[in-house]
Amino acid sequence: MPAVDELYLTELINDAIRNEASSIYFDISNYPVIKSSGKLNKISTRDVLTKDFLETMKGFFLSDEQTNELEIKKEITIGYDWSSDMRLTVNFFYQKESLSVVIDLIPLNTKELKDLNLPSIVSNILNLNSGLVLVCGPIGSGRTTTIISILQTINKTRDKRILTIEDPIEYEFINDKSIIQQREVKKDVSSIEDGISQSMDEAVDILFISKISTSRQIKLALESASSGKLVFAIMDFDSINTVIEKMFASFSSSQKDLGRTLVSESLKVVINQRLLQKVGGGRILAAEVFVMNSSGKTIVKAGRLEQLKSVMQTSRNDNMQDLNSVLKFFVQKGVIKPEEAEKYLI
Repeated sequence: MPAVDELYLTELINDAIRNEASSIYFDISNYPVIKSSGKLNKISTRDVLTKDFLETMKGFFLSDEQTNELEIKKEITIGYDWSSDMRLTVNFFYQKESLSVVIDLIPLNTKELKDLNLPSIVSNILNLNSGLVLVCGPIGSGRTTTIISILQTINKTRDKRILTIEDPIEYEFINDKSIIQQREVKKDVSSIEDGISQSMDEAVDILFISKISTSRQIKLALESASSGKLVFAIMDFDSINTVIEKMFASFSSSQKDLGRTLVSESLKVVINQRLLQKVGGGRILAAEVFVMNSSGKTIVKAGRLEQLKSVMQTSRNDNMQDLNSVLKFFVQKGVIKPEEAEKYLI
């Protein structure tokens, strides 16, 4: 990358870090755009991005092998160590036959769980020994931050072997009381499926999967959880019902009863997150939580998912909470505006 372009890119990323931005967007013939506190800000004080600049970004971030993969698949996401306290996730892709880049900024100084505004049930999750814990919500809702904070707390407090399967690795752990081993897809394992399958033959206590989406990935995660491991995973859905429906759909009609039983027995907790704009600036996490209690098991096993919300609303003794109730509470306390809550009502 030419020295002047490298200086431009370095200054832009460092400015974004100082402004506590979460992402930077690069599109040809446009100004760079920084996302901070959920808002997009066009950096018109910088130069309009050119095709040559976007092309040279490949040489800055990608190896020759990764560049070849981009040209073949037209998309690649990598992890990149920027500094001692910041890691980047860099996504190259094509749109309208032109290269675009999105850089996500991942601070390495993880937040404590108590600072995330998560409900008290999260403390109970820390003591689970087996089962499946899912975190869902829109991309950019703090899902990875929640998982990292949970794993880091376990790392500091419990003697466990933790294995992560990530695509790509976003946060690099340092062993404390636990041993944490991280495997990156395409570098250490060929696929998420292979990573999960291999871990089943290993003495792993806790498994983190950066994302599960396909039927095979979901089945493997459930199988791993039912075998005695504590499994954490992220899913790209915006409601707890949709998450469980997707899990059901992973099983054929002939395996429908088996699938419902496996989900009801293995799934322990689903956390559904949103990041909301606070009055006066900044953002706050809103999380609804489903806990698989006896009522939940009965409903899930019978496939009566339309009854889940009423279970959540009547099971507060089990630390459940639905998203609409959380939004209402924030409005009443003056934390968020009513129009902000309306965006996320489900």
